[in-house]
Amino acid sequence: MKIRRIYRFKCILIITLIDIFCTNMSVAQPNSLFRWSFDGNIRYRYEKWDNMNAKSYGDNPEIGNPDDNILLQRIIAGTTLHLNDHITISAHLQDSRAFGWSLAQDKEPDAFKIHPQNVNEPFYIMNPHEEFLEIYEANIRVDSIFKHFSVIAGRQKIAYTDYRVFGPGSWGNTGRWSWDAIRLMIKKDNWSGGIWYGGTKIHDPEKTCLPFTHTEYNGGGIHGNMQFMDYLQTDVYLAHKHQGSADYIREKNINRNWIGFRFYNPESIPWKYEASYTHEFGKENEMVIHAYGFFFKLGYQFEKLFWNPCVTFRYTYAEGDHPGTEYNEKFDPVFGAGDRYYGWMNLVKWSNLDDMEIMVELYPLIGMRIELKYNILKIPQSDDITIMGNLELPEGKNHLGNEIDLFTEYDFNDRWQFTAVLGYFIAKDAVTITTTQPGNALMISFQVRYTFNLKIV
Repeated sequence: MKIRRIYRFKCILIITLIDIFCTNMSVAQPNSLFRWSFDGNIRYRYEKWDNMNAKSYGDNPEIGNPDDNILLQRIIAGTTLHLNDHITISAHLQDSRAFGWSLAQDKEPDAFKIHPQNVNEPFYIMNPHEEFLEIYEANIRVDSIFKHFSVIAGRQKIAYTDYRVFGPGSWGNTGRWSWDAIRLMIKKDNWSGGIWYGGTKIHDPEKTCLPFTHTEYNGGGIHGNMQFMDYLQTDVYLAHKHQGSADYIREKNINRNWIGFRFYNPESIPWKYEASYTHEFGKENEMVIHAYGFFFKLGYQFEKLFWNPCVTFRYTYAEGDHPGTEYNEKFDPVFGAGDRYYGWMNLVKWSNLDDMEIMVELYPLIGMRIELKYNILKIPQSDDITIMGNLELPEGKNHLGNEIDLFTEYDFNDRWQFTAVLGYFIAKDAVTITTTQPGNALMISFQVRYTFNLKIV
């Protein structure tokens, strides 16, 4: 508790001093190319969970409570400095906390340690909700190099198009993927691309990680996007990851690679279609990897009907490891986001997954989107698989359960955004280690986010 109070005091002190400094700065001439701002966002989210938590399913978890009521707080604050039209320096801090959480750092300090089986050390921590005073962003960006190129170096978020392969993972309070990398980008009239190399940082509540230190994975990617006329867009991508510098993972031998493509509709047309395929290859701890994942979508938006409803049918598949083969066929979901595709309750991810889904989207107001979806979640390779720490499937069964999600997001203006989520999971073939009747689970969430940008110069 003493450590948490010290970190909280440091965070409040730094933000207060920056705010006082910014408030007393004189304003320069409006035509100056030099611009300086104090900016960021403040996000609060209430979450209610019933019959599960982030580590366990059912009403008798091995760790934590099954009925948490959590208030998540995330503050991102710092400065953005535009030296001219070409050079930008960004420096921001992030403080993420979870009040009332049964898995909080001060209650369960070992909950999110990743370490060898049956051994507690060495380890690193990937906490999804708590990170006390961390460097969120620290980078320099140079634009308009030979008119079309840009370079950004330092800590940054890297996300492309649908977030399925490269995503920020921003629903989690700490943000799943934060890169310390050097990235080169190119932008032309009808195509764009990026290439980068670096590492993804760990999320340890009590450790402030300088850029390019304490990485979980090192690696990089290449991503290209092109639009053909008015009816088709394409993505092509490559990705690579190997062990980072954090304790424990640096002792592993990881060489995972992906190559893939995606075809999809431009936003301007009513037909919604998409097809993507990703092949994974490489080796981890002397085991050769051959795996794949794919996704299909087909739908239509009725632009002349009330609230402009859009109905889509979706199918997601990711291979699982086949027992008895000399290869590892379990697909690893690259650097992608999870919640928005496979259910906001985070029971599964794009790995060993067979997911049929129907989604209805409504747009009742400008800036508002309502999303209702129904997922049928199956596990292709269910032998000796444990999900959420204690959720299993009997021999010969693979229907984990069905999830219903209602998601509403409203951008009131440039500063205020409101979000509400309801998730309900209906267990089917799934059982827990202690009972054959795991029951259903519920999650309710309400979030408000305030974005600020105070001009200094």
